[in-house]
Amino acid sequence: MILEHEIPEGSKLHFGLSAKIKRKIENLSAELFYQHGFEEIMSPIFVYQEHQKSFLNRNVIHLSSEKNHQVSMRNDSTVDVIRIITKRLERTTTQKKWFYIQPVFSYPTTELNQIGIECLDEKEVHNILELGVTIFNIFEIKPILQITNIKIAKKCAQETGLKYEYFTKLHVEKLQSIDFIARLLHVNSVDDLESAIPHCPRFLHEDLQCLIHSCKCKYDNIICSPFLSAPVDYYDDLFFKMFLNNFTFLSGGRYCIDGVKSCGFGIYTDNVVHHLLRHNKQKMKDKQWL
Repeated sequence: MILEHEIPEGSKLHFGLSAKIKRKIENLSAELFYQHGFEEIMSPIFVYQEHQKSFLNRNVIHLSSEKNHQVSMRNDSTVDVIRIITKRLERTTTQKKWFYIQPVFSYPTTELNQIGIECLDEKEVHNILELGVTIFNIFEIKPILQITNIKIAKKCAQETGLKYEYFTKLHVEKLQSIDFIARLLHVNSVDDLESAIPHCPRFLHEDLQCLIHSCKCKYDNIICSPFLSAPVDYYDDLFFKMFLNNFTFLSGGRYCIDGVKSCGFGIYTDNVVHHLLRHNKQKMKDKQWL
């Protein structure tokens, strides 16, 4: 028996104050993105299955179209936005910076509200990172910013013969047998990484220096993590996430989809709303946001 007040597990309900906070986050983010030259895009909820990618452990909601084509509900805005811009809109616009405010869906009934940006210029990644930091500064939230370079783990696996899975799942007992990898496992800061570089083989130096450069952005609460794994497999370079109290607020970085090298991030709106309701509600009232 399903009671009248019940909603499917994983579905999202915002009302009253939480809806007001959610709208404020979306509006302030949109204003900031417009100021930095972004335009808005809203991609379709339904996507042809052949246009989807493998998303590690993410489950896709499958459906059939009126002509019996396999379709699914949008479960990753990044892939769909990049595909639409490069395949459908390439002759009608030269715009490279886009943002979206829309949910993604996964099986069986999970709904995640997101605010995201995609930039079809991978060289903008450090500006993208700073833009993400700016949003959380506006709301006076100080999550931990964790930064990695996916190439480090991939090159370590390739050169040492260790399974890449050992790095993505952080099997410490398998990794610490190699001295330079054991040193990198203990890295938490830029100083730690700079001290470890002289003990690392030369094939890693360029990627380690890239990680150091990224970790020197203007933010206080940074963790430098050479072996942080990404949630989806299209991230192949710089990757970062912001989190607090086991809640992820933002994830993003540089990626390549269908040969197009781009960068961007996604904000987990529901988690930010939850945090503001519990911790920053008075500050928002003082600033007359509520």
